[in-house]
Amino acid sequence: MSNIHVLGNEAAQQTTVIMRVRALLESKAINGAQVAREIGVSPATISQILNDNYKADPGTVIEKLSAWLELRTQKLARPANPGFVMTQTAKQIMDDMTYAQISQSIAVIYGASGVGKSESLREYARNNPNVWLITASPCRSTLTECLYELAMELGMEQAPRLRGPLARAVRKRLVGTEGLIVIDEADHLDYPTLEELRILQEEVGIGLVLVGNNKIYTQLTGGRRNEDFARLFSRIAKRRGIHKTKQNDVRAIADAWGITGTAERELLNQISERPGGLRLLTKALKLSALYAKDEPITVPYLKAAFTELEGVE
Repeated sequence: MSNIHVLGNEAAQQTTVIMRVRALLESKAINGAQVAREIGVSPATISQILNDNYKADPGTVIEKLSAWLELRTQKLARPANPGFVMTQTAKQIMDDMTYAQISQSIAVIYGASGVGKSESLREYARNNPNVWLITASPCRSTLTECLYELAMELGMEQAPRLRGPLARAVRKRLVGTEGLIVIDEADHLDYPTLEELRILQEEVGIGLVLVGNNKIYTQLTGGRRNEDFARLFSRIAKRRGIHKTKQNDVRAIADAWGITGTAERELLNQISERPGGLRLLTKALKLSALYAKDEPITVPYLKAAFTELEGVE
């Protein structure tokens, strides 16, 4: 009875392996030729095993398939690139954006470069309806160019290019949407553009988030805070200054990448303190993953990636 039980377990395990491989092939995640190549047998052997017409004892091949499935599971479990990571800073930014959208008010988020502002904006826009994100720049700093960029984001392909008709068309499109306009790099905007956005936000009842470096806040307060800027400043409901990378953010990113070693995490902290902060850190991790291939990301890989990014010989 004992031998029969053992044989029954082996047959059940072999059946499970075959079913898992069949499911992978049916999902188009991989094809039979790839599986055959990775375990070192012919495609015909794989086909015969899966179709239950393999003439010899399939035990050895199924053992290879079982080991291959285990290795594949481990590789997929290792987050080579986890994508967006919800850090403490990201959550704060998204909370501010949610508040601005729900309360139909203005929020200003400003501070150092590379702390995760832009990534957080994009993630919020991806996951929430009626959020329109545009990026200002030197050539999109004037009123007409900024409004036209917004019109394109709103899907207004036939928007007029003249300032007056353009402003009226954008207003008509936004009425009743209860949406959120987000302007990244808003420090490029001139005063007439900021004032037009303020009036637009009030008239159509939407949220507005202005994001940029410290200049955007200085622009609304500091030495240039005359009566006109005071009118705009008084309507800002929420302000968020982010002036350096948080260690909690670095820890969250390290966790997402599966990096647990003390030396590796300390090096990540050091990299995050360089100009560019989390942006540089993420680039270093991506390059480290390429260097490491299927191996864990360790200090030598991180140092090599950082050296390459910094251009140091």
